[in-house]
Amino acid sequence: MLDCGKVTDTIYKRSVRKVIERKVSGAVSQGDAIRDIGHFKSKSGNPIAAATAVLSGDNLASAGAVHLAVNRLATVGSRPSLVNIQIIVPEDLSEKSIKELVGAAAESCEMLQIASVQADVTAAAGLKEPMITVMASGESGSLFESEKACADQDIIMAGYTGGYGAAKLTFANEAELENHFNSVFLSPILEADYTGDAISTVKAVEAAAAAGVRTMYACGEGGVYSAVWELAENAGLGARIQLKKVPLKQETVEICDYFNISPYQLLSVGAVLLTATHGQKVLAELAAAGIPAVIIGHLTDDNDRVVLNEEEVRFLEPFRYESLNQAKSES
Repeated sequence: MLDCGKVTDTIYKRSVRKVIERKVSGAVSQGDAIRDIGHFKSKSGNPIAAATAVLSGDNLASAGAVHLAVNRLATVGSRPSLVNIQIIVPEDLSEKSIKELVGAAAESCEMLQIASVQADVTAAAGLKEPMITVMASGESGSLFESEKACADQDIIMAGYTGGYGAAKLTFANEAELENHFNSVFLSPILEADYTGDAISTVKAVEAAAAAGVRTMYACGEGGVYSAVWELAENAGLGARIQLKKVPLKQETVEICDYFNISPYQLLSVGAVLLTATHGQKVLAELAAAGIPAVIIGHLTDDNDRVVLNEEEVRFLEPFRYESLNQAKSES
């Protein structure tokens, strides 16, 4: 039985990507190595990039899917000019709830200054919660020309790991968590604007691009562990990261401890990885722009992707699961 959400990297390569490559001539170009991002040319010949995101849940998921798709698009150097939103809802969902789902997505698009938005809603039998699919597209290189990462570059993380996943858990289990945690402790999560900067990495990407960064990767499903592995995989390199350097908010740590899950493999909309030869210089320019960021490791010229925690060494793997699903099954 499959876990809910994104299928594993192994299933994707074996039963999705290979099938498309085999059955559709020229379907996957050299620039399409990243799973959620594609490149093509318009009828006029202009290069276009497109990024997708699929999340399930309520208004938070609706806003999150918009931001995750746009975050992914920004990391390959493109500003979104069109966002297409498709929402599949349970057949018994009220019209009021549909308006709220669309409203959260629309507010996110307004915050991101999207020029054109298309949306539709479909009802389906047997669905437990809404599924939101977003595709963001724009002219390639409108932000910067993306480049391949190099060995010995620093890996910088802007934003915090697991924050969005912790928010989903908090809203879904608010009454239970309020019995366990002080309300003041939960307030930063409950009061954040999830249609705005709380889960957008566009400002971080723009600041990094201004500092000369040309290789980026948006964190998403599977958290920072999956993002580091995929960043290195796309570059054909290895990676070393220091666990204690990975930025975490205390409320995320506590909520993950409560649900007995890893914050490092938790849905992380709102965080982005950057690579740079002179990481400290990039950090200074990000700090000047008000962007929290730290160097968490570096890329290597081998194929080993590892996390170092004092004397402990853990090898990273392709995306296998999302911590959020484990919490759902145990809570």
